[in-house]
Amino acid sequence: MNLGTLMACATCGYSLTTHRHGDQIHYRHPVSETDRHPPVPVPAHLIDDVYDRCHICSATHPVWNYRTAELEAQGLGGTREVIQTYNTHWHVCLRCAQHIEADDPDTLTAASAALMGWHPHDPRHTILGMVHRAIVLTREGRTLITTTDWPPATITPDMLPKIRDRLTRLLRSPADLPDPLNTRTTRHTLADDLDRAPLYWINPEFTRLTHDVTGNQPPAPVTDRITPTRSGLLAWPHPIGQHHQIAAVSWTPHTDGWHLLAYRSIGAGLTNDLMPTLRHDIGWLIPTHTEHLPAGTTIDGHHPLGPLITTWLLMNQHMADAVPAKLPKTITKAYQRQQRPTPDVRLVRITPPTTTPPTEPNPNSQKRSRAQPDYRYWVSGHERNQAHGPGRRLRKTITIEPFLKGPEDKPIKLSTTVRILGTRQPPNTTTPE
Repeated sequence: MNLGTLMACATCGYSLTTHRHGDQIHYRHPVSETDRHPPVPVPAHLIDDVYDRCHICSATHPVWNYRTAELEAQGLGGTREVIQTYNTHWHVCLRCAQHIEADDPDTLTAASAALMGWHPHDPRHTILGMVHRAIVLTREGRTLITTTDWPPATITPDMLPKIRDRLTRLLRSPADLPDPLNTRTTRHTLADDLDRAPLYWINPEFTRLTHDVTGNQPPAPVTDRITPTRSGLLAWPHPIGQHHQIAAVSWTPHTDGWHLLAYRSIGAGLTNDLMPTLRHDIGWLIPTHTEHLPAGTTIDGHHPLGPLITTWLLMNQHMADAVPAKLPKTITKAYQRQQRPTPDVRLVRITPPTTTPPTEPNPNSQKRSRAQPDYRYWVSGHERNQAHGPGRRLRKTITIEPFLKGPEDKPIKLSTTVRILGTRQPPNTTTPE
């Protein structure tokens, strides 16, 4: 399920709040719909200029979605009565959230009014204070916003243990996550498994290769034949994927497959005084896609999890080495003090070319060699009858996963995928064991 797509109004460019009632989803403008046009929801990346700011102060990126009852403000006096109805979802930045969590509506109002340039005696200041007091006193909870387009982080191998610890802390925290992840059993299962999982860091060269070939990756079944380990957390140094949003992916075994989570990273976007709070409460990763994949599910390069499957396929055909990372002593000693095992961090890099010098061709040899292609290309997954047994007279069916073929020093031809056509056995025919 997609958790990371921000929806905005195609008419005005404002980001919209999402409201779910059973299977029904509808969208509303922020703060209030009074005197506004009907929302026209579209994915925000289709709009050039999207306004996605805190609903309280309008100063910076929202972090938390506070839920309240529907609020109404009634204005008396003048020629007519004015009633304004407010939203039940409030997207709030980290600084405003601190005032809300401290049950301090006065400071919340003073800070917001100062940004607006409203004097304390301004009627708008009074109305603002009433709304803020209602939000603070009637709030029903808060949910982490996973649609904010944060500036991405640059992830390094030595960051992975701390990134993993902050992620498991978030999963175990009382803060709500989007519905598919919000059951306590699911969250604790994910956190407990991540505590023990190997951590993979893909180096820049292998990341570029993955980026180049993912879009053309043919359908591949997700099985334990291609997963490098039972569970894990894999991160790229920079975001990857169709919209360059995926910074990391984790996989956790399920009864009949895996639970996979894709994440975006948070690099900056806040003032220096707020970054420590952000790192402590949330960390570096925010979930943007969650999916339960039964074993054998077929995924191609256009799927949101395509970069992970492509990475697994390339690792599976031994195009990459996964070598242990040398962690700083500060990290290993910290784990020793906590009586925790040293983090298993693995650096994934393209397998170095062989150092064996090439054999000089024999001009007197009459044997013809097959011409080498001048590019690399995907070969689709297929089955093959493998010879075995005495005299190799017996046959057994083996599965060949999709793989990248061609000389390592050649460019990648993205528009070519070779598809292997299998042969069909006659009905009621058995293959000798």
